[in-house]
Amino acid sequence: MVCIFCIAVFALVAGAITAERLDKIEEKLNEKSVDGVERTVDSESVARYELTVAVDGKEAEVSVTVFKDANRVRIQVITHNLTRKEVEHLEDELAEALEADIVERSDPEHEASAQHLAEHAAEDARAAQRTKSERAAKKAQKSKPKR
Repeated sequence: MVCIFCIAVFALVAGAITAERLDKIEEKLNEKSVDGVERTVDSESVARYELTVAVDGKEAEVSVTVFKDANRVRIQVITHNLTRKEVEHLEDELAEALEADIVERSDPEHEASAQHLAEHAAEDARAAQRTKSERAAKKAQKSKPKR
C-alpha cells in the first residue's frame, strides 16, 4: 500500500511556468481524470490540481502541485488502495503527460513498515471520505442551473 503522504517529485522539462503552461497542464490532467480536474490553488508561486484517476479498475485521488519558481511538480497519490507498482505506473503516466522527468520518489521501505501503516490508516479513511464529499458537493454546485 502507498501512503497518503507519499509523493513523487518531477522536474518539468519544457520552459517556464506561464499561465498558458498551467492551462496545458490542467488540460493534460483532465485527459487522465475520470471526473474532471479542479485547480484548488493558483497563487504567484504555486498551482494545485485535484483529480480522480482510474488505475486497473480502481479509482485513486491525486493531488498535483506545481511549484512555479522551481519548475517542479509534486504528485501525491491519496490512497492506500494501490500497490507500489500501480502508483509508480500512475506517476510515470502523469509525468509523461506533463512532459516532466522524475527526480525523486517516496521511500517504499518506510511505507511497508507496520508503523507507517498504523500512522496513516485513519487519516487515509478520513481523507478519502472528505475528498469524495467535497467532490460531490462541487459537482452538485456546478450542475445547478444558472439564473
